[in-house]
Amino acid sequence: MPFKKLAMRLGALIIAILVGFSLRYTLVSHGTVQTAAASEEPIEMVVLMYHSINSNLNRVGDYTITPDALRTDLEFLQREGYNTVVMADLIAYVHDGTPLPEKPVMITFDDGYYNNYLNAFPLLQEFNMKAVVSIICYETDRYSELEEKSEKYSHLTWPMIQEMMDSGLVEFQNHSYNLHKSGSGARKGIGKNQGESTQAYRESIGADLEKAQQRYTEMTGWTPTTFTYPFGTVSEDSYEVL
Repeated sequence: MPFKKLAMRLGALIIAILVGFSLRYTLVSHGTVQTAAASEEPIEMVVLMYHSINSNLNRVGDYTITPDALRTDLEFLQREGYNTVVMADLIAYVHDGTPLPEKPVMITFDDGYYNNYLNAFPLLQEFNMKAVVSIICYETDRYSELEEKSEKYSHLTWPMIQEMMDSGLVEFQNHSYNLHKSGSGARKGIGKNQGESTQAYRESIGADLEKAQQRYTEMTGWTPTTFTYPFGTVSEDSYEVL
């Protein structure tokens, strides 16, 4: 199955490294010297973006697929000779010229749902594939205090995150502490509100993103190297903060 059709079926986002990660990566290396890989020919890298992996067929939609569908995707990647990478691999390639594997692909999960642990993590282990999970830290803090494990709506807890990290297969990144919001009266992700001053904007999102970084470090010893924009909402005034 061609990747174009795979993306359409999944409701996934597929982007090339020069389109997607030039933006994401610039944010973590903004203002640094020329990178080690800058003089090489660009490497096209497919990025698959998932959200919820739910076994209930009635829940399937733009942001939800079943474990069986994910299995089919991983089987396809394995059969076609793709090799999974995480942001650490990409950063090592850009900074140090560390080669990427043949046919690199990055599997990502946004938001950090509990069903990523319940349904996706066992499949990553079975296929020995890597993935990047970007969590909403507020939800992880909240569900770490609750005894709720709903496949439908619960989020990952810190012990689950530690277990997934310890496997060597899952890398976690910053998706904000509690800015994954939209709707009346709410900032949409880290978008800049109309009429908001640059200073007020930077102070607001800076406090949130720093809190997420600190919670990661406190709870896991790991500090994220990448920020994943909620809703894909980007503001140029966020670059300096990041």
